[in-house]
Amino acid sequence: HPNQRMTARDLAILANRIITDHADFYHYYSEKEFTWSDIRQGNRNPLLYKNIGADGLKTGHTEEAGYGLTASAIQNGRRLILVVNGLPSIKARSAEAERLMSWGFREFGNYELFATGDTVDEAPVWLGAEKTVPLVVDEDVTVTLPRSARNGMEVAVVYDSPIPAPIPAGQEIARLRVSWPEGVPVEVPLMAGQDVEQLGPFGRIAASIKFLLLGTP
Repeated sequence: HPNQRMTARDLAILANRIITDHADFYHYYSEKEFTWSDIRQGNRNPLLYKNIGADGLKTGHTEEAGYGLTASAIQNGRRLILVVNGLPSIKARSAEAERLMSWGFREFGNYELFATGDTVDEAPVWLGAEKTVPLVVDEDVTVTLPRSARNGMEVAVVYDSPIPAPIPAGQEIARLRVSWPEGVPVEVPLMAGQDVEQLGPFGRIAASIKFLLLGTP
């Protein structure tokens, strides 16, 4: 149908969902051939026959879009998904897909910044039984960026200070922002690492007076 269209991004998202949501069936994409009704069918994915860790997914061709490929490969535990389209021939599709996949593994890297439960920073607390609250990540924080940009990577913690008590453990109270030159910043939620109770009435009065006199929480 002429109105049935997909972008390269759509195809990449679909590929990722196939890989993650249907892992039990994904291995079929890496089979190089099968026979049905005495007819041998070969897999047309050219990357399966290259030594680059490819294990899927699907070639395509239309008169309007040319030759295309949605592919995925894994090396040293790192998976890349590639989408190319608009190539003039099968040979060009194969060469361009191999070039881009190799470039992706060569020029980009995964960098593990924090593990689940790590304390990234501490934030001041307003009217709390504790003066600060630990800011922790509730998932592993790994970013993918160009290897050349690693030295320019910046990590910042963003929140409105001070954070008012009471604060329940696990509540999102800040954001971890990772940025690098010419890249799109990545933000990850930071959670309270512990409960922080609110001061009692007299403690709140004393803290308010201190703030009025000294300007500090």
